[in-house]
Amino acid sequence: MISTSTASDLVEAIREFVGLGRLARQLADAEPPVEGACVLHPSRAGLLGLLVTEGEQRLGVLAAALDVDASVVSRRVAVLEEAGLVARRPDPQDRRAHLIGVTESGRAALAAHREHNAEQIAAALAHRTDEEVGRIAAELRGLVADLHRIPPAPRRRSEPAATR
Repeated sequence: MISTSTASDLVEAIREFVGLGRLARQLADAEPPVEGACVLHPSRAGLLGLLVTEGEQRLGVLAAALDVDASVVSRRVAVLEEAGLVARRPDPQDRRAHLIGVTESGRAALAAHREHNAEQIAAALAHRTDEEVGRIAAELRGLVADLHRIPPAPRRRSEPAATR
């Protein structure tokens, strides 16, 4: 069993690791658009990745899977739809709703985005061997599996706003 001190050190390392995702989003926001290319923001890439993995989905299902408000997903889908990366069609089970699916252009954009990320990571880790990085990746996957054993905290009820 590990000590709470070691666990605290791991929590801090995880915070730093998660911070890399924030940095990637900030860099994507700061990058000027390339003429003729679709700049894929990490949040939009995440949405496309979910659609590629899970197939067509309703907006509400996407919002729940991404743990964001439906209005956020709606805005992301609108941008992706305008770029031709996703398409919506009526849900055959409920014509009032729509299913969102990734297009072939969307698959290609996601593949290019992932390839670009892989190139950046390969360049940053050029001083390491494939075997070393493979071991790190395996350890991270094992760590994630272990941490998934933490029971979810009960949801807190929203406290009513103070009356004036």
